[in-house]
Amino acid sequence: MHARTVLVAPVVQAGGAPALNPEAIPDVLLRRFLRHALAMEGSTVAQLPCSKVVEEVVAALGRADLSARYTPRRPNLLPQLIQNVNDSTASSRSIARIIGSDAVLAATLLRIANSPLYRLQRQDVQSIERAVTLIGNDGIRQIISAALVQPVMQSASGGDALFSRQLWDYTLRLSLAAADHARSVEHEDGFAAQLAGLLLGLSAAMVVQAATDVLAQPPSRAREAATLLEVLERCTVPTAVRIASHWKLSPAIIQALRGTQEDAPTGLARSLHVGQLAASAAMLQGAGLISEEQALAALSAAMPAHVAAWLWKRVSERGE
Repeated sequence: MHARTVLVAPVVQAGGAPALNPEAIPDVLLRRFLRHALAMEGSTVAQLPCSKVVEEVVAALGRADLSARYTPRRPNLLPQLIQNVNDSTASSRSIARIIGSDAVLAATLLRIANSPLYRLQRQDVQSIERAVTLIGNDGIRQIISAALVQPVMQSASGGDALFSRQLWDYTLRLSLAAADHARSVEHEDGFAAQLAGLLLGLSAAMVVQAATDVLAQPPSRAREAATLLEVLERCTVPTAVRIASHWKLSPAIIQALRGTQEDAPTGLARSLHVGQLAASAAMLQGAGLISEEQALAALSAAMPAHVAAWLWKRVSERGE
């Protein structure tokens, strides 16, 4: 979900298994996932995008008087929760009390904590305090931020509801892989990488909603793959940066988001790029569009094999 557009045809290896140029792998897999999530996997993107629609969406997202439909307010509990989970003296009970003050947040957090991507034991976790104790501060920070963003991302209805569900699953995997990579490989703040990954997913959902609104205006126009992909590539990162600034998130998160548009991202931006690759591969493999062997090969072409192996194990579990 970044501005670099790489359209490289797959090279076919002996035996018929497609191989990709390693430098193009993240872009190609991400574009293919987006086409699948938008229910356009079988459509062609050879046609040129409708520049008028693209410009109208850019204008809608860039206006100063945007409605809450496109610029969600910062979750009320976010500052308080971040402060508490960053405080080494804060008890699991005090963190659980804050979460418990919002019934929707508490229910969402428990659902995510019990999903295959986060579950640490066979038995369901049935209390917030137990979840905080079992998962630890790093884990609970990841789940808290995901739980705060999920209601906004899953508010779509009609034709966009399926895309919203697919995008949420992808976003969870992206943010998880980015956090793990940032913490273990880049030695950066995993929570910052995870929040930035969530904002990329949230931003993509908002961009598609804006495109849907523009296309519905008279004269009504068809949803075309090339146009929607162009809108996502052009608007996702700037919109994510705008949300991060609106929510007063750290400069490191804003810089990481901007860095995903660079040809050679570093630090947190590289972790986001890796997260996009891992999540795209996992979603495509889960949909039966590529094999596990192809997914692992794609990851291994972009990072050391041992890193690819543990990241794949982390993100290839079935989502919520």
